[in-house]
Amino acid sequence: MTTLTRDLFFSPATLWDHLTLGVVGVDASGVVRVVNDAAEKLFGKPRGRLIGQELESLLPGHPVAMDLLTRARALLMPCRIRDARLTPSPERMVAVALTAVPLLSPDGAWMGAMLQMEELGSTVRIEEGKRIHDALDSLGDLAMTVAHEVKNPLAGIRGAAQLLEGRATGPDADCVELIRTEVDRVSRLLDDLLGLAEKQLLRERDLNIHEILDHVARVCVSSGERPAPQSDYDPSLPPVRGDRDQLIQLFLNLVKNAMQAAGAEGRVRLVTRFSQRTRMEQGRRRRHIEVEVRDNGSGVPEEMRQRIFLPLVSTKASGTGLGLSICQKIVQAHGGQLEMESMPGNTIFRVLLPVGSP
Repeated sequence: MTTLTRDLFFSPATLWDHLTLGVVGVDASGVVRVVNDAAEKLFGKPRGRLIGQELESLLPGHPVAMDLLTRARALLMPCRIRDARLTPSPERMVAVALTAVPLLSPDGAWMGAMLQMEELGSTVRIEEGKRIHDALDSLGDLAMTVAHEVKNPLAGIRGAAQLLEGRATGPDADCVELIRTEVDRVSRLLDDLLGLAEKQLLRERDLNIHEILDHVARVCVSSGERPAPQSDYDPSLPPVRGDRDQLIQLFLNLVKNAMQAAGAEGRVRLVTRFSQRTRMEQGRRRRHIEVEVRDNGSGVPEEMRQRIFLPLVSTKASGTGLGLSICQKIVQAHGGQLEMESMPGNTIFRVLLPVGSP
């Protein structure tokens, strides 16, 4: 058995491959010359398939890393982007912080660069989720007050419109019908706002997540919506601890969104598996399962991705923009986490839920 000597500890190969930071060294032509272990894992390929390739060909259609290298070459100094998305394979997107460090000869000539890739960890995502949760709580109190104040007069307007509907004729009848339908629309919006604001008590018990997903798929298909979701389940998953009604509402929102994004001829997949991440809860590690709702639609516009879970933000012209906020609130109440990755042809909403026994 090899023992860890001082020479071995400080050898360049040991240090290089034990970095948790993915590092790729490219020459002046942008061809990959060196790769460490962390970069292999990030790309999902052995270094033999990376070395000798142009970096641009390993990150097709995603020029952010190449732009950063170009900037480092122009400025001859390290350049950094704190939050970038790389797509090393068609179905994989990773959030990373990128740093491009120029490699210069003794006389200052450009020899190439090191690209450092630091995958943004679960801590960053958890903090992001908490920030959104706090924002939803603050907006919820305001929404509760406004909704209650507006609902009562709306009920009076609707009642008056119904009385007039029986007497009005011609253009007047059209106007009265318009008033009633618009009142109904605003009432639905207020009901959604109240659902976001109300602090509902969880009726928790151990649940089979696949039974919930199958129920949601049946509800969607029976209402005539297409495409029918396809399932890719890990049958070995243990029960999750949660409120069945709320989890059905959560996945109903996500699956319906995915079906609308994919279109009738598109594809929606429900994928379950164990999460590789563990989170500390009351000083103990707790395992989670992951449920992914995937669609092959056109994707969430880049300018909306950072705000997609906030209230009144929607990619749909007729949407209220509250569905994903409610999803975020349900997941947080269950001690879980909701994330999104999106690019054209592959959008993933990923729900992490703690397994049944803490």
